Amino acid sequence: MRDGERDNAAMDCFSGKLLVAAPRLTDPNFTRTVILVVHHEAEGAFGLVLNRAGDKRVKDVWARHVHEPCPVDQPVMIGGPVEGPLIALHGNATLGEREIVPGVFFTSDRDLLVAVVAAGEPPLRVYSGYSGWGEGQLEGEVSAGDWLVATADGEVVFGDDDGLWHRASRRAADEQLVKALHVRHVPRDPGLN
Repeated sequence: MRDGERDNAAMDCFSGKLLVAAPRLTDPNFTRTVILVVHHEAEGAFGLVLNRAGDKRVKDVWARHVHEPCPVDQPVMIGGPVEGPLIALHGNATLGEREIVPGVFFTSDRDLLVAVVAAGEPPLRVYSGYSGWGEGQLEGEVSAGDWLVATADGEVVFGDDDGLWHRASRRAADEQLVKALHVRHVPRDPGLN
């Protein structure tokens, strides 16, 4: 493998991962946030904050833009400080543009988004805005210790927002410990051993 290929392979490791804000990260946009990295490549990365509900409801936003009934009455999540189109994370494979982790699909295409929300099937989260990083920025922030990295799954992405930062922080710490100790297998519930 050449150096450029090795660099690209290393960068791909953040796609589909959780970024857990380190306690020292005081930027108000990211304090105690957990972000799902949707896409990461050499030119940059983008993700969605999983634990920041906005004060607008999906059905209210929907009424202004789509003019059709909306079966979804939940908060629009704040995906980050960068403005953009509405985005959804959901479990409907037929309407997903990309599978981020098993069972978690991303949609930003307007027609697909309308179909996802109109179906109203859980799991579903609708986001306004996103988190973005330029070339090398995310790698630098992770190296500096601003973010802990952990594995993502549907349970975390669609789970309860309350306490998510604490749970994800523990997951990241546990994963780092397992890696540092070179443990080959950790049971899902070690207390059952």
